[in-house]
Amino acid sequence: MMRLRYAAIALTLLPLAAIALLCFRSVSGPVTMIIERSQSSVARAVDDIDAIAHLPDHWFVQGAVKLGLRVSGKNLIPGRYSFSANTTQLHIIITLVRGQREPLVKVTFPEGFTIYQIASRLKQRTSVDSASFITWCLSSSTRHTYNITSPTMEGYLMPATYHLIEGESPASVGAMMADQALRVWQDIQGSSPAKRDSIVTLASIVQKEAARNDELEMIAGVYANRLRRGMRLEADPTLQYGRDLAITRQDLADETNLYNTYRHDGLPPGPICNPGKMALHAAITPQQHDYVFFVARGDRTMGHRFSRTYGEHQQNVQLYRATKKQP
Repeated sequence: MMRLRYAAIALTLLPLAAIALLCFRSVSGPVTMIIERSQSSVARAVDDIDAIAHLPDHWFVQGAVKLGLRVSGKNLIPGRYSFSANTTQLHIIITLVRGQREPLVKVTFPEGFTIYQIASRLKQRTSVDSASFITWCLSSSTRHTYNITSPTMEGYLMPATYHLIEGESPASVGAMMADQALRVWQDIQGSSPAKRDSIVTLASIVQKEAARNDELEMIAGVYANRLRRGMRLEADPTLQYGRDLAITRQDLADETNLYNTYRHDGLPPGPICNPGKMALHAAITPQQHDYVFFVARGDRTMGHRFSRTYGEHQQNVQLYRATKKQP
């Protein structure tokens, strides 16, 4: 009777001992790997660890992580995971199931940032490759994914504060910003469908012109009036797109620049920056008025003077010049 009892205990303890042995076997070296936001495959995550530092029991770790996630009701959490040399398989399992990733990086992209400014900030704050991010923005397949006819993804990345994974792929960051922009667009558009490309392009110009949010709809109304009357937009920010230099007379006369709204009718080929939600809303619902000109006040208010006629506009230009001359 005692032998049977001992045999039963042994049969119970042997599997537990085997599992314990598997748990405390360790990897051969340090591991740093990234689980992308679009990645939900446990198999791929474990494969990545195995490829870097060889898991002694790949099948065991994969099965244990899947079981742990199923029992806890969780999904694999995206992020950057680091394991030191000689980390046990048990520690890797627990870390993945609990989602104990490295801290995310908080990065803010202001309204009006271009894709090039976004790329530069990404490189500075998260080590994301800026050239690869621009390549993603210029890709025809990327634009096809979001049904965009503009030349690039300029205008279709939502300015906001994001919490990013250190070193995550440029495509992952771009997709997150583009998806957010699409959600904002759908929210703003509501039940009144509008042509997104033209609205975003107009909003980008309004975003660059307005230094104050309370003037967004007023400025949008000016451009709406000009478009309706067949007048050229004559917007300085479109001429400045892609360059940091001051505008010259030669620039104003340059007909080869398709973004020169002094020489070309209508909207430019695409947005000139990434507008925020308020600028998009202003472009959809511009203020109703008779103004077709505006010029900066030149003072600390950061506001503009608006006019209905060219004569009034010239007077406002003189006021601007006089203000700028004041000490």
